[in-house]
Amino acid sequence: MNRPAVLYPALVVGFLLVRAGLFAVTTAGEYRLFRDYGEAARSAPLAKLYRTRDIEYPHLAVLFGAAPAWLADRLPAWAPVLVSLRPNKFESPYTDDSPAERVAGDRYEVALGLVLFAVDVASLALVWLVARRVYPHEPPLARAGRLALYVVATGTVGLIYYDRQDPVVGLVALVAVWALAEGRPRAGYAVLAAGAAYKLVPALLLPVWVFAAAAARPGRFGWNVVKEAVVAGAFLAAWPVLTYVFGGGERGFLFLTYHSARGLQLEAPVAWPVFLLDPAARVGHGFGSYNVTGDLADRVAAAAKWLMLLALPVTVGVAARGFWRASRSPVAPAALVPHAVASALLVWLGFIAANKVGSPQYLHWVLPLVALLPLRGWGERGWVALLLAAGGLTTLVFPCVYPLVRGPQLPTDPVTWGGPGAHTLFLLAARSVTLVAAAVWLGRIVWRAAAVPPTPPISEARP
Repeated sequence: MNRPAVLYPALVVGFLLVRAGLFAVTTAGEYRLFRDYGEAARSAPLAKLYRTRDIEYPHLAVLFGAAPAWLADRLPAWAPVLVSLRPNKFESPYTDDSPAERVAGDRYEVALGLVLFAVDVASLALVWLVARRVYPHEPPLARAGRLALYVVATGTVGLIYYDRQDPVVGLVALVAVWALAEGRPRAGYAVLAAGAAYKLVPALLLPVWVFAAAAARPGRFGWNVVKEAVVAGAFLAAWPVLTYVFGGGERGFLFLTYHSARGLQLEAPVAWPVFLLDPAARVGHGFGSYNVTGDLADRVAAAAKWLMLLALPVTVGVAARGFWRASRSPVAPAALVPHAVASALLVWLGFIAANKVGSPQYLHWVLPLVALLPLRGWGERGWVALLLAAGGLTTLVFPCVYPLVRGPQLPTDPVTWGGPGAHTLFLLAARSVTLVAAAVWLGRIVWRAAAVPPTPPISEARP
């Protein structure tokens, strides 16, 4: 069972079969917006695009949409058959229902899926590379098990994997982990700062990389943190400067205002109690999502903004304890990777659990990292099982029974929906409670993390 010549080919075949099935039945719809932005980015400079239109994504995400547009022009004529089984063919009408528009939309949908498949393969390869560097003494069966865990974990939210841009966020995190494992934490700063220009949230992980770099260097931990924070801050500051100069001036930051004005999304972990406490709560549509309406919902959304801001220093503070312990005897950066990965997961899960927006694709950020945890003992493995359950419940909520979660359409103007019934409210609550429990449990694991396992000391971490 420990023969790589058997394990890895079997894993590759299993990966391809699972992904082919998910590709065929992806619940799609988001690709229309990506196509709109991508085509616009191909025909006009980004600065002009942001000055003339209200764009809801950062600049690199808009540019990413241009890659499938380029690929779609080069696909064979039969390519649309690859998405002929997808549920959106029956549930999401085209804005322009002409045959030509249907074909063009299908070709872009295929191209986006293929680009995201390349992201998926790159992520799997990075898991293997990092695991080989961080856990060099693991037998082939354990190494293959990590790859299988990646496939299973990401598969729990796989019905939307090939229609969303969020898998790229997970890839960004894996590249930053690989840079840390190779002793180049400052390269990780650059990767995470560039990720912020794609979807903001990679910037939340910068404090974790700062602590890791500080712990790997000789000298006082606190002073090292200050020095590394200055370097990381310089990398991050380059993003708004470049955005202002080359990305449309002040309007290049309009996406920040757009998302701050969003209401309480139906799937947000803090949303389900509103239906218990406010019988008049309903579901409306805006900002590309279904949101809970009513006075209580508005108050919860306002409180969630502060709760989300509080979650970052709390989770970063919990993570800092383990790095401080490790700093007492400098170690190779690769030895810090397990704690860095757990800390990154904690920061993102805290952000998701406290957020007023609860989009299912947010789990595309965290689940690729799960395979790089140490997985020591039944406590950590039980936590992984809980997070996988959260992924499965997320898929049940959306897309499997989402029309029931949203509720029946009501004869109102503007259009509203009745919200979840008793059974679907229980499902929504189970998904939310599981996510929050996973964040709290992981916080306990990270807080209690022992000193980093001994590794050969080094004099200096490479920048």
